[in-house]
Amino acid sequence: MKRGADLIKVAATGGVLSLARDGRLPHYAEDELEAIVRTAADLGVRVAAHAHGDEGIRRAALAGVASIEHGTFMSDETLRIMKEKGTWYVPTLTAGWAVSDSAQYAPGFFPEVVREKALGIGPKITETLGRAYRSGVKIAFGTDSGVFPHGKNNLEFQFMAKAGMKTWDILRAATVHAAELMGLQDQVGTIAPARPADIIAVDGDPFADIRAMERVVFVMRNGKIWLGE
Repeated sequence: MKRGADLIKVAATGGVLSLARDGRLPHYAEDELEAIVRTAADLGVRVAAHAHGDEGIRRAALAGVASIEHGTFMSDETLRIMKEKGTWYVPTLTAGWAVSDSAQYAPGFFPEVVREKALGIGPKITETLGRAYRSGVKIAFGTDSGVFPHGKNNLEFQFMAKAGMKTWDILRAATVHAAELMGLQDQVGTIAPARPADIIAVDGDPFADIRAMERVVFVMRNGKIWLGE
């Protein structure tokens, strides 16, 4: 915080790309996560939890983290806890499919211990988002860009649709809900008087074809045009 952080992120479980053979095991005890969340709240910031395994996700949600990032192996009971606690879910499907594709189609891209974990992540994380959406858990758009090339972030729209989300809910996840998760709903995420004019236009109707969101033809940031006319 002293160095300017405005969010605390913890690794509540292992990861897909770590060299550990199982990325689902929890990394913190319940009281440790509670202390992190409590201390962050005292300092006026929120806590996001990277988590793949169900037990680590459950502990993080009960501790009061603002969001679960990835959430690959969540059980229905953990989803119930998240809904009850108001925990946001940021599924990062593009990252899941990127590592699955690399594991399947790029021999030698990952060490074998990583490749075995990565193979099924894309389909699994998509199935989990479908269950989370149907259960009513709050969902915000996020991509984990970095484990795939930057600039491919907009693939997330089609993957969320593949998981069963309706177009309107996907667009809200990327705008209103993302702003709410970050505590910026009074500043960004909507087009309104006295708000920054952050606007894009796409080639096509996303309600007819969600992949229209991959064809951005106009970008305005804070009232200044960066692309298009």
